[in-house]
Parts: sequence; structure tokens; C-alpha cells
Amino acid sequence: MAAALAVVPIALADPITGTLGIAGIDVLTPTSNPTSISFPQAGLVLPDSTGTFTGASGPVTLTGFTFSDSNNVELFDVTSGTGAPITFTIDGPVISGTNPITGDFSITGSGVLTENGFTATDGTFNLANTGGGTFSISVQATTASTGPVVPEPSSLVLLGSGLFALALFAFRRARPSGLFLHS
Repeated sequence: MAAALAVVPIALADPITGTLGIAGIDVLTPTSNPTSISFPQAGLVLPDSTGTFTGASGPVTLTGFTFSDSNNVELFDVTSGTGAPITFTIDGPVISGTNPITGDFSITGSGVLTENGFTATDGTFNLANTGGGTFSISVQATTASTGPVVPEPSSLVLLGSGLFALALFAFRRARPSGLFLHS
């Protein structure tokens, strides 16, 4: 009787890496001590993007949000260029405030980046209102350290079968030739 064992590897995509820059026009409401932001037109990808974002281009669809209710808001969607679509979804509260040195209003938070051909990856964003109704967003992919690789059960079965066969071969080779019957 013959048995066949097939091991099929699972293909996992690589995580997203690098930094993506986006700029455009924003509206903070109210203008003093803002509590929400909106984007009257599409933003643009800045040319200094790095990592897997290199080559991203074109218009960027942006979604406005209220700072107190930002969870699960898809902040942006890059719709063309390498890796498109690229999205960032905020997954928790955001922190907003005015930079005491520059006077720029900024919003920071964390979320999940998605990019075609890559595994969804945690990331952070920093949106800076640079005055005059313009903004820039810097998004950075963050990768958590992974634990030790744990073999799947079929690999352990294959390893165990090989060790058993090796031990059986060594045992048969070591015993003296001939069959002895004892009563």
C-alpha cells in the first residue's frame, strides 16, 4: 500500500513599508478650536513617498471626520499609480492640537493601511494644517515584531515519519544477520 503526502505552502503577502505623503486643501470647523475637518477637493500624492508607496500617484479621495467620532473612517484612498488602491482607515481616537512652535494645527492617530498586493499593515498618520486652508498628511507603516515561527502539523508529521524511518533503517542494519528462534 502506498500513501502520498502533499504539502501545499500558503502564500502570504509582504507587509506594507515606508512613508506616504499627501497634500491638499482642508476646512477646519470651527476655525478656532476645531472639532472636525473636511476636504472640498481631492488631494495629491507627494513625490517623496518611500517603500512600497514608491510610484503611488494621482488624485487622492479624502473623507472628512469629526475628531470625537473618527473610528473606522477611511481617511484616504489613492486610486491610481503603483499599488493602487491604497487606503488608510482610522481605527481609534485621534489626538488634535496646535503646535506651540509653528502654530500649525495637527491631528495624529493610528489605523490600518491597505495596498494592492500587500498584507494589511498597521500604520500611523500625522495631518498638519499648514495655514491658509492647506494640509499635508504623512502616513507611516509600522510593523510589529513577529514571534518565533511555529511549524504547521503536517510538517511535524513529515519530520516524525522521516525520523522513524531513519531509526528503523539503523536498527535493521545494526542487528546481526540471520533469524534466531528462542523457545
